[in-house]
Amino acid sequence: MTNKQRRALRREKARERSRKKAVKRTVAVNMQSVRAGAYMAARERQERFEVDPTRTWYVIRTLPRWATKAAEQITASGTPVFEAREAIRLVSDIGKVRLALIPVLRRLIFVGVRDWQELRHVESHPGVYDDLTGYGRSGVVQRPGGGHMTISADDLQNFADCITGFGGDDDAASEIVYQIGGVVRVTEGPFASFNATVEGIDERTGRLKVAVDIFGRPTPVELEVQQVEAA
Repeated sequence: MTNKQRRALRREKARERSRKKAVKRTVAVNMQSVRAGAYMAARERQERFEVDPTRTWYVIRTLPRWATKAAEQITASGTPVFEAREAIRLVSDIGKVRLALIPVLRRLIFVGVRDWQELRHVESHPGVYDDLTGYGRSGVVQRPGGGHMTISADDLQNFADCITGFGGDDDAASEIVYQIGGVVRVTEGPFASFNATVEGIDERTGRLKVAVDIFGRPTPVELEVQQVEAA
């Protein structure tokens, strides 16, 4: 190959890299779009999470900003954990593109255990703490009628597939989110810090229909999913 051919090949490779960067930039969104729920085009597929059907899957609440760290450390100890995070391609104001993992359920993770000893080990993690429903602050989310909140392996597998981009039944996955977050806390807007009860979802817009508890009176409001977190 001559020097002229090598230079031409390098120029062609540089043009190909530029084309790929341009494609990535066109499908990237900013954080405002993520908060508004308009980011599906920038969503990336992740590695598939395989749910072990032989384990019992508990819903665990963590301290604020501890979910990812707790999930990593519990997984490293040999107990499988699924944290619901969507991979979104974000673009900065200067055009730099990066892949970000956006949490879907704040402070909530799914942990699969074989026996009560393993569950106690999970509860002993310093980042596991249920300050809302757990008796004795055990970390395991409690059902409204009492008892630990668990999820079947099939339902969790469908939910994980929807989050990681492997298909699945989106309606069934949404029901899981709303069942877990039946009572949510508003994080943005004029009702920030108020508790609300999820009553449904507008399938056309994807907005949540909630009843905000304002001084003991339920007030119907429609909110974006990103404007609430599990209470």
